[in-house]
Amino acid sequence: MAESGGAASVRRGGSQNLLYNLACALCVAAPLLVCRFGLLADAAAAAFLLALLLSAVPSLAALAKFDLPEEWPVWSGAFAALTTGAMAFVSVTPPVPADMRLTGALAALGQAVLAMESEAPQPLARWRGALALGPLAVGLAMRHTPDAYVGVAGVLALFLALPLISRRIQRVAETETEAENRLTSALNGVSQCFGLFGKGQVCLSGNAEFLRLFKLTPHEARGRTLTDMMSHRLALPLKDRGDIDRLLDLAAAAQKKKLKQKLCVDLSGDRIMEFVFSPTPDGLSLQVEDATRRRAEEVRIERLARTDDVTGLANRAAFREILEEAGAQAAASPFAIFMIDLDRFKQVNDTMGHAAGDKLLSRVAKRLLDLAAEGEEVARLGGDEFVVLAPMDREQAGHFAARIVEAVSEPYQIEGSKLLIGASVGVALAPEDSSSASDLMKAADMALYAAKDSGRGGWRYFTRDMAEDARRRQQIEQDLRIGIGRNELEVHYQPIISLAKRRICCCEALVRWRHPTQGMISPALFIPIAEESGLIVPLGEYVLRQACEDAKSWPRTVRVAVNFSAHQFARGGVAEMVRRALRDTKFPPNRLEAEITESALMSDADNVLATLDELRDMGVRVALDDFGTGYSSLAYLSRFRPDKVKIDQSFVRAMGKNAAALAIIKAVRALAKELSIDMLVEGVETQEQLDILRANGADEAQGFLFSRPRPANEIARLVSDPAQLPRARKLNNPEDAAWTSPFERVDPNVVALRPESIA
Repeated sequence: MAESGGAASVRRGGSQNLLYNLACALCVAAPLLVCRFGLLADAAAAAFLLALLLSAVPSLAALAKFDLPEEWPVWSGAFAALTTGAMAFVSVTPPVPADMRLTGALAALGQAVLAMESEAPQPLARWRGALALGPLAVGLAMRHTPDAYVGVAGVLALFLALPLISRRIQRVAETETEAENRLTSALNGVSQCFGLFGKGQVCLSGNAEFLRLFKLTPHEARGRTLTDMMSHRLALPLKDRGDIDRLLDLAAAAQKKKLKQKLCVDLSGDRIMEFVFSPTPDGLSLQVEDATRRRAEEVRIERLARTDDVTGLANRAAFREILEEAGAQAAASPFAIFMIDLDRFKQVNDTMGHAAGDKLLSRVAKRLLDLAAEGEEVARLGGDEFVVLAPMDREQAGHFAARIVEAVSEPYQIEGSKLLIGASVGVALAPEDSSSASDLMKAADMALYAAKDSGRGGWRYFTRDMAEDARRRQQIEQDLRIGIGRNELEVHYQPIISLAKRRICCCEALVRWRHPTQGMISPALFIPIAEESGLIVPLGEYVLRQACEDAKSWPRTVRVAVNFSAHQFARGGVAEMVRRALRDTKFPPNRLEAEITESALMSDADNVLATLDELRDMGVRVALDDFGTGYSSLAYLSRFRPDKVKIDQSFVRAMGKNAAALAIIKAVRALAKELSIDMLVEGVETQEQLDILRANGADEAQGFLFSRPRPANEIARLVSDPAQLPRARKLNNPEDAAWTSPFERVDPNVVALRPESIA
């Protein structure tokens, strides 16, 4: 808050100097006027005390500041010097007591020094010194004593030295002023309002914004307390005047605790100002900033963090907060949550792209919002999962779930295409099922899983049995993890018959788990759990290695087929795993068949096809499993060109009753033959099925008609001695059946391949 220029410097401290000079003059002149020289010492003490108070007590200094013409302090100083000189003259001449002489001399000397220290121009200061010291020198000379002449010489020497003292004082003052100006310039360079306060929260300095905030000039601000400025000078339209008390409390806390304190206050016009108090070694600093735009940006970012960017619905984090709040009041206000998963949405993303998928998600969100009434919340949890929270009882929840399935399943028109998807819904009730947000989400998720498991396109309430099933699945996952490490799993093999050569040409490796306490656990139960948990990767590698190790002892004409899950391809590293297993077991790559399902191709076609190319480069054959059950079989067949396709057993079972099933098999056979691809039909269980398949050109067959999956030791004997090929059950086949001519019956439950029929 420093000002430049001599006049400005005089004005800065002028009012204080005027009061002080007048007080000194009155204190000295009063004893002289009444001729009571004994009071001169008291007058000098009073003048000194006044100077001390004005410099040491900031509040008095602040009260002493007012505007006045710049020459007034100069004349008041001259008047004070003259009265002090008069006092000094009187004190050194008779009949003043001897103890008063020293008082007068010191007063004159002090006034001369004050003249040099004042901010008046130097010529005026020298005249002021002469007015104070001149009468003293004259009075001493009139005494005509040696010690008086020595005093006169000392006074003259002091007068001559006054310019040197003045210049030294001014250099110090200029240094302080320059430092203050640099500080002021630095503060003015700060865009925010910034001020410094010292002890007692007295203002020391501040930049231009700071002065505008409190409507003060630099010399008006200096010495004012923070309380005075906040209470009476703050130029902000506060909505709540109580914010001033809160700000003052924060300032005290910052200074006491030595910690930064912040507070945002609301202004009229929807503006927000942020006050920041920071402790300093001698006091504290205040920084004030317009935080309106920043707070708006923070609100926007917070809204984005709580909003799904595709649908505009609340996201998982926001819904979690809503659910926790509703759960706390569930006893008085029951509600239901609906976990929704879209059926066949992935196919839309894969076939039409993610842009179309996002549009579809937005349409689904709009339909859910149209269904929801006031007070009902709709959110997107991620992917193709949505959730709805609605205050309703069990019966109402059932009707609402059915409406959700119906509404979502209506056709959509996206980018000129008509899309059909479905929805599965899981319903959990609060407080019936739980009041905890976590437990309710788990319950709804379990109900959704049950709805999807029962065929999709439906809805299910959560039941305690589901919780038990979930607990059992979790236990199975834990036991499976341990079982893989302990080699508790077994690999069984089911023969594949070459219908042209009438012999076993391959065996499919199928994993079995003999639990130490629960016995044999169905693969239909533990394989999905392994896929969901990621255990399919170590499990798949174990099956691959064991199959290669077991098949090494088989005849060279017999291959082994190993299934690869889509989850294995999604996690990557399949080609390296196969390469490592073949190298470690020293198994010939051309005797290994890698079976993949169409779902593996659809998950990430480009990466999967690249991996399959690597396998082919090794010499591994590739088979497409469950052919005909996917959505793009023919497209993938032309692009993928597998060595073999496996017709799903559902077509074999339907052949006798559904002409379309046989027509599909014929069409696939014709296409496979054209592309030089072998066709394997699985699920063959009767003579009639085999007869039809052979007549329609099937290359290979697999099923219970030939053998169930068998342990490694049994299959090793079977492939080495193919005269024994057990059948699953007794077949009442006519002796002259066309397909039985190359076979002979060993017993009613066994069909044996004649040795001479083996090429």
